[in-house]
Amino acid sequence: MGVFSKVAIIGLCAGAFLMLQAQTFIRANLAGYFPSAEKRIVVMSSEDLSARAWTITNDLGSVEKQGTVGASAVGVGDHSAFAYNYEVLFSDLAKEGNFVFSIDGVEGARSFKITSDPYSEAIASSLRWIRVQRSGSVHVLDREPAHFGDSVSFVYYRTGPERTDPWEENDDFIAHNLLGGWYASTDYSKSTPLIALTTFYLLRAYNLAPETFTRRYSPSNLIDILDEARFGLEYLLKVMPNDKDFIINVGGYDSEHGVRLPHRDRRDGLRPAYSIPSSSCMASVAAALAVGASTFRNIDADFAQKCRDMAIKMFNRALDPNIRPEWLERNWALFPDPTAEDNLLMAAVALHELTGEEHFLTRAKTLSDNLPAAYWVSWDIQNILAQTMVLPKHPSAQRTIDESLGSFFGNSRNTENIWNLPKGYTINALYNYFVIGIGAGAYSVAAGNKNYANIVLDVLNYNYGINNWGVSFTALQSIPESVSRFNHPIYRLQQRFFPEGVTAIGPTDRATHAAQSIWILYDLRTTTSFPFNTEAVVFYDLDGDFISMGGRTSGAAKNIYLMTLANKLFGRN
Repeated sequence: MGVFSKVAIIGLCAGAFLMLQAQTFIRANLAGYFPSAEKRIVVMSSEDLSARAWTITNDLGSVEKQGTVGASAVGVGDHSAFAYNYEVLFSDLAKEGNFVFSIDGVEGARSFKITSDPYSEAIASSLRWIRVQRSGSVHVLDREPAHFGDSVSFVYYRTGPERTDPWEENDDFIAHNLLGGWYASTDYSKSTPLIALTTFYLLRAYNLAPETFTRRYSPSNLIDILDEARFGLEYLLKVMPNDKDFIINVGGYDSEHGVRLPHRDRRDGLRPAYSIPSSSCMASVAAALAVGASTFRNIDADFAQKCRDMAIKMFNRALDPNIRPEWLERNWALFPDPTAEDNLLMAAVALHELTGEEHFLTRAKTLSDNLPAAYWVSWDIQNILAQTMVLPKHPSAQRTIDESLGSFFGNSRNTENIWNLPKGYTINALYNYFVIGIGAGAYSVAAGNKNYANIVLDVLNYNYGINNWGVSFTALQSIPESVSRFNHPIYRLQQRFFPEGVTAIGPTDRATHAAQSIWILYDLRTTTSFPFNTEAVVFYDLDGDFISMGGRTSGAAKNIYLMTLANKLFGRN
């Protein structure tokens, strides 16, 4: 019998022992709960716990709250691998402190805390992770600086009108300075739409609650979030260097070859810059630059003016009827965004707020009226946030906001949906939930009501421990249950570093994972995650699992914005 087979059998036996012996699992928000917000715990069990007494005690051992377990909400199925699943609500416990939840006759208990500031550490750590992803900068963490060769990036054009047509280097050997930006994900490609959205989310978070943010890693006089946002803006100012070129990606597919650290890239100085006009991408860049100009005009007027001028130029070019949404595609698409209207709406509103010019608002109203409700989201669908931005000046946007959020809220309150998820299971599920949570939170702040605000809490609860696996999908050293085995060369090759602040792409629908996991040379049944997977969704804290354990810079920015919205709605802010 080979060594691998022995390991597999040991792992399978361990999983079986787990299911036989540790039959009850308590899932709580490991980051903490806001005093004024809904608070819930989910209990999964292989035995019926109905009518069992539960107790919440404080750190002195005194009883703060008690009750009995109700009926099981759902059995084995899409949402749970266990026969019995219970929700315990304790929203009226508003005292700050450390507490322990336990159930009579059940071994083990769950510690948790209630605090008006549960996400401050996660916000700072997520900003740290974005700094790790910097390209062409000496101000990085956990690795050596790299890719200064992007200062001379040779331009590639698509050879035909079809997205599957090949890309070739231009005959005139045109090159541009594309130093800077952030790597998109676990490879070292730089995706302009993701950099634009990352910058946009950071700026929105700062402008919502500047008092939330501090200075830990910034080498400048700016606090971390502004230093990082400026880094993004400086790159976005470079992506349209003339009236012909618009750079949608640097590095492309060549950035995915092999597990290596970025400073060991033999193609540094030879990384292609892919140029093609793209209305959706230009609109995203214009939105980020416009918000950047508003944010920095009282900090650095000259820099703000550059952002303003480029935002207007970029927006006007994106409106050209001859320019359609485009993206990098070669065998498969890299971050396709087939619609531009939501991005154009965000840019039009941001430019109106920046300039006060009425024609931007007129354009925004027209875009809003033509933008449908979002019954489905992915990274590229910003409909809810876009409509929320125009809502104060265009009340008719309320209808599509209600259609979108009403649908997602209905999904989250389905009685069998024990995790209160706003959408079904897909690839990149957690990041898609972030988009919905951001829409709900931004609307709640803008409209001054909390009709959909619990979606924000639901998504954060899922991210930080109220999920099948009982893990924090955002890696924080202060939470022992955090995931840690990321499919990221920086941490796979340098295991002495903890991936602080990285948020995993997370759970994936079973069919998609099964189709893509043929490349994973590991018996997934041996992982500790395996027993908690269901008929519909799977997740593995495994550095070989590029499907579950990738981490994108844009995901960290979404997480930061969502946590800031939660603070604004429920915390000290």
